[in-house]
Amino acid sequence: MNSERVPKSSGQDVTDHAGLTPWVFPAETKCIPDDKYIDLEVIDLSDFREYDRETSGNPLSPGDHARQKRLIERTYTALQTVGFVAMKGHGLESRDIQHQFNIGRLLNYDVSEEEKHRLHASIAAEGSWAGYKPRSYYDRPDGAKDNIEHYDLYPFTALKSRLPEAGQPFLNDIRRFMERNHYDILRRLLAVISLGLGLEREALWNLHHQGGHRNDGALRGNPDEEIKWQHSKDHLRYALYHPYPEEDRQKSKGLVIRGHTDIGSVSFLYSQPVAGLQVLTSDGDWRYIRHYPDHIIVDLGDSMEFLTGGVLKASPHRVIEPPEDQRHLDRLAIFYFVPFLPDVKLSSIGHPSLHERGAKDIFEEYHQLGGKPLTSSDWLVMKSKLVGTKRIKRDKREAVDVLEDIHFRYNPS
Repeated sequence: MNSERVPKSSGQDVTDHAGLTPWVFPAETKCIPDDKYIDLEVIDLSDFREYDRETSGNPLSPGDHARQKRLIERTYTALQTVGFVAMKGHGLESRDIQHQFNIGRLLNYDVSEEEKHRLHASIAAEGSWAGYKPRSYYDRPDGAKDNIEHYDLYPFTALKSRLPEAGQPFLNDIRRFMERNHYDILRRLLAVISLGLGLEREALWNLHHQGGHRNDGALRGNPDEEIKWQHSKDHLRYALYHPYPEEDRQKSKGLVIRGHTDIGSVSFLYSQPVAGLQVLTSDGDWRYIRHYPDHIIVDLGDSMEFLTGGVLKASPHRVIEPPEDQRHLDRLAIFYFVPFLPDVKLSSIGHPSLHERGAKDIFEEYHQLGGKPLTSSDWLVMKSKLVGTKRIKRDKREAVDVLEDIHFRYNPS
């Protein structure tokens, strides 16, 4: 590890309650003009009070109703237009988020290459991200080095045996983090989106979770006891983006991850200050997303677009190298990707409110060419295998070409 690439302390208290070496967030860049940013709608998830009312038995006040209504309207509008929101009021405190970044630092820096190799993910063979994705895994078409590494877990792989030795003492912390994301944050957000679409409050939640809504204890067993996870195949990632050597900078022209849409229904990115994430705006420009401390940046994936018949759109985004005053730094990022339940068929759910909003069958040509009904699991595996690949040219158009059109729509190579 090159110490020049690691952010230096800015004086804030980053003490970790478990004694981990802290990840210190660097100062924000001063090199990006204000007009190169896009301002996201900031939503406060704590304004959604329905579940609090049911727990306490107390009715909502007129002010609570008004705030909740505005939250639903603003979230729906933002996810139809910009496609991203910055979410606060999610229930995680600064120290909770800091601790997860400290775990991410540990998993990427304090694990030997030999142990990472033993825990490599079977991405191409199985479409599974569980384990380590090493640097130089992908052959980039521009010849630059793939300089990103990450460690990923699904709820059912959050086991002591699947963690590197250095990370094993923090298994319960990882499991509790996944629980907060799934049972608390996701459920509330999906209720807000469902109501914005004119659906029943639990409509989308029931496509991600089976058997009510309370924590069913699936992640509360012994460290290596089989996890009976029956819900959506949530996906936690601790990713480390390394700076490009000068030769690769010239080859890549500053592009770290090409334009793409996410794989599932909803994606969470825990905001951090190293700039580079950009969203494609409606006027065709790529704009930076600002750092929103202690916020979760939320966007929608392909599957949500499919299921709503295009009423809600997957959000095209990319990552470019950081600006000059941050270019020498490693960029640590935490993602929580959420798909639908594996057997959910990815076509418009046919609700009248969606048809009133212009829903259409995105897979019409796919079905005309003989494509079988596509499930969430089918798309998850297929798109995982397509990441980092080149488009296949066929003599005759086939059903699979429709799916590849969707995958490569903002990534034409």
